[in-house]
Amino acid sequence: MFWYRIAMLFGMGSPVDSGLTWFRSPMTWMTVCFATLTSLATSSSAAAFGGQPTTTVITHGYSSGSKGIWVESMASAIIERGGGIGTVYRYTGDTGVWSKVPEAGGDGSDQNVVLIFNWVPESASVTGPNWRYTQAAGDVLSAMLRDPSYEVGSVGPVDLLGNRAVHFIGHSRGASVISEAIRRLALAGIEVDQMTTLDSHPVDGTLDAPYNPNWGDPTPVRWSNVAWADNMWRADGGGLINGLDFDGIPLPNVNGVVLSESALNCCANSFAHLDVHLWYHGTIDRAPNPSDGEQVISNNARSTWWPNGWLQTGYHFSILGGGAAERPAIPAGSAPPSDSAPVVFNGAFEQGTQAGWTAHGGMPSNIVSLGGGNWVARLAAAAPQLVHNRAYLPAQCAQLSMKVRRIGTGATDDVLRVSLQGHNDVEPVTLESAAWDVAGLTSVFQTVSVLIPAEFRGRTSRVRIFIDGAGNAVGSTVELDDIAITALNQPGDLNGDCRVNGADLGALLSSWGPCTGCAADLTGDGVVGGADLGALLAHWTL
Repeated sequence: MFWYRIAMLFGMGSPVDSGLTWFRSPMTWMTVCFATLTSLATSSSAAAFGGQPTTTVITHGYSSGSKGIWVESMASAIIERGGGIGTVYRYTGDTGVWSKVPEAGGDGSDQNVVLIFNWVPESASVTGPNWRYTQAAGDVLSAMLRDPSYEVGSVGPVDLLGNRAVHFIGHSRGASVISEAIRRLALAGIEVDQMTTLDSHPVDGTLDAPYNPNWGDPTPVRWSNVAWADNMWRADGGGLINGLDFDGIPLPNVNGVVLSESALNCCANSFAHLDVHLWYHGTIDRAPNPSDGEQVISNNARSTWWPNGWLQTGYHFSILGGGAAERPAIPAGSAPPSDSAPVVFNGAFEQGTQAGWTAHGGMPSNIVSLGGGNWVARLAAAAPQLVHNRAYLPAQCAQLSMKVRRIGTGATDDVLRVSLQGHNDVEPVTLESAAWDVAGLTSVFQTVSVLIPAEFRGRTSRVRIFIDGAGNAVGSTVELDDIAITALNQPGDLNGDCRVNGADLGALLSSWGPCTGCAADLTGDGVVGGADLGALLAHWTL
């Protein structure tokens, strides 16, 4: 968008002081000096000396070009804060893997892992309407955390989340991205130690008028699986000048730190919005004049930004910062609704967006409007396939379902198919049971479905829906809508094949009689009998 490009390319500061004030615990200079000496002597965290392993995720905001300088510098500073023990990785959608960043430092171990999540294509709206792209990016991020893949020749932690202190850091629109990723982890029962938002700026039509489009960014939420959260922010309001220095917002149920607009404007970036992540960097790297690769924190900035010292704020409260035990008390987080994060994102193509189908391995088809706010994906000779970005498929029995219809007559030998593609762009596997003759489809939408094979469940994969034409020549047109992957509740599936059929009936009959705790005791009364047989037959699927 023009207004974002203007803001990122030209240094137009915010001359009007918002009058906001820093709220910090008072600290005498004697205490600061003593604490400084102590921290320098013990700057390596407990985790660096054999404590709990850590995973830190850093996510940038809007960017129309490559994003790597300040985020990489922050990652490097975090590794150094952990005693130089750990590794930095970067994820980009074109590779689909976590790649080591050796220049960021570390000893190559898995003790402290710092992950840079690059979502530049979605953040800058370079493909399709930018409606809900932060949700799509969060969807990919959560998938690549739960089932990570690494560049060829590189070995990283198989488990980035379990038995690790997990810390998410998001700046600007990136705060919405990490919130969406954490929401999905909450639904999976995965705990997060800390969530840090830096000048959170959801593009939702409410901030920085007149430069306030609505891209459907959700307001970041401290979800119930997050042990502690903090939010550093400032604002100067809208207007022709101030509106270009994008405002942050307060968030509920977090430790809020309001930064002084005038103080931030003293000494570094022209944008106070960018100074917020520089401010946080200064609480990680406590050298006299640290640099984030874009700006140096000068002596003037040190004395102006932290007039009472910086040891009891910002990164200090993280696990690696050493002050987790001193975190201020905050209210509990919010539990996400169970249906709030679909596995296939944007399967209904709301507002014509292609958010779930671009970047990170996605490939959009032609998205067309049927009127009344209803959009569908159209497959034809010019665009015969639709590929979803990388997503984490349910570990339990699940199926892919979608509404399909044929447009016109077209070729009589075309077949609509589904394939799944795992990590590192291995050859896609076309599902044998997903084959619908286009000639047999009707001109009105009908729902079709296919089971997710066991080898893909609980893994990150790409979903591809395509028309298979005879001799690779596609001659038909098909429209798709309401694509979803849903977990199945299959009482009576005794052998785990996601079906209830004769094999399960045989297993039930072989357990007939007293059988406390066995799988065939569907009613839980300690006996396999007629009631269990009735329950199995009620869920018969063939």
